[in-house]
Amino acid sequence: MSTPAYRGLGDIIVTARPFDEYVAMFDLRPTDLSAGPVLDCPSGASGFAAGARAVACDVTAVDPVYADMVSHADLVARARQDTAFGNQYVADTPDTYVWGFFRDLDDHLSRRMAAVDAFDRDRLANPDRYVAGALPHLPFSDDSFDLVLSSHLLFVYPDHFDAQAHLDGVLELARVASGEVRMFPLVDTTTRPWPGVEELRRALAARGHATEVRPVPYEFIRNGDAMLVIDGSG
Repeated sequence: MSTPAYRGLGDIIVTARPFDEYVAMFDLRPTDLSAGPVLDCPSGASGFAAGARAVACDVTAVDPVYADMVSHADLVARARQDTAFGNQYVADTPDTYVWGFFRDLDDHLSRRMAAVDAFDRDRLANPDRYVAGALPHLPFSDDSFDLVLSSHLLFVYPDHFDAQAHLDGVLELARVASGEVRMFPLVDTTTRPWPGVEELRRALAARGHATEVRPVPYEFIRNGDAMLVIDGSG
């Protein structure tokens, strides 16, 4: 069987973003992190949970790659490999990216690798706060989190998820949220906006979930400067 020809970045990679990048791309304020439990889904090998914990945020990270069949050392090694691959993709597609948050390619690679280091230390120190789970079936009760953050999966990999998968995934994120769900970005790795956003918003509205497309003070992938905010209490 031939391998599917995915556009853009291609296969889903294990991402590693630092805490300050999360703050920018989700426009997080101190009150967002202190109001109640926060879920990062999918978290990958990002340093958000480590950074949030350092400011006394009650945070849980969830990702299918945390399954017991993957050793922690193997996961860290894969995260480093995928981070290097992502950096090379940035180098190969310069018109796709906007420089501002990162100074240049070296800064991008250095800060993303530092996020892997933070993840490595924090998961070893707090293994119970890294939970294996995948959309659209998360292992949490309804309204478990005051804030749910979801980045670089839905909308970003349209060749992997159809419209129904997007709706099912977003409804699951809303189910475990008592407050907001924030999803970023709304473009794929070729800078194309996901075409089903408005249809998705109508489907969510029909189920009682108010939504808003909200600008954020961050842009790395060109045109990726807004997040979808969903009221999880619908």
